[in-house]
Amino acid sequence: MRDRSPRLLCDSLLPGIALACAVALTGCGLQAQPAPAVKANSTPTTVGAGASPTEAISDADASRDPAPRIAFANSYAEGCAQSQAAGKPMLLFFTAQWCHYCHQMAGDAFNQQDVVALAQQFVCVLVDADAEPGVCRQFRVQAYPTVQFVSMRGVPLNRLVGRRPGDDLVVAMQAALQSVARRSQGEPTQR
Repeated sequence: MRDRSPRLLCDSLLPGIALACAVALTGCGLQAQPAPAVKANSTPTTVGAGASPTEAISDADASRDPAPRIAFANSYAEGCAQSQAAGKPMLLFFTAQWCHYCHQMAGDAFNQQDVVALAQQFVCVLVDADAEPGVCRQFRVQAYPTVQFVSMRGVPLNRLVGRRPGDDLVVAMQAALQSVARRSQGEPTQR
């Protein structure tokens, strides 16, 4: 009969605990149960205090809440058109209704004043994994939330994967803007 000492039992549990911690730190994986597709509307989605990443908040609701908000285009195609017209890079927020970490990041990081202020220099696009799976495949998104920065020409810049605090988002936004500036000046950049 095998000896089941506490040390052997702990050694056999450690890989499972490490895997659980890795999943928790990186965010939701693609294996989660998808929710029904969200119907896109023509009103830009805003993420602000108390809003989930896929809730559309009407202008009337936004006028009652003085908290700063980021207006998100409701589809990748809409965001591309706005990016070209405005001459701004895109911030793509890949999310899903079923992703707990996406809701947390939308409620925390996207409400910080620094993030809201920097977001004015981007066309922000909410990409719902269930509504636009082709866009997720195009950008090779494998975990949620993912924030992908894209130049006006559609060239991927930098990205954040997993739930991140606002400070990390600010640093990534600044790096994306610097990359766009270097590209416009013709300097070589790293990807």
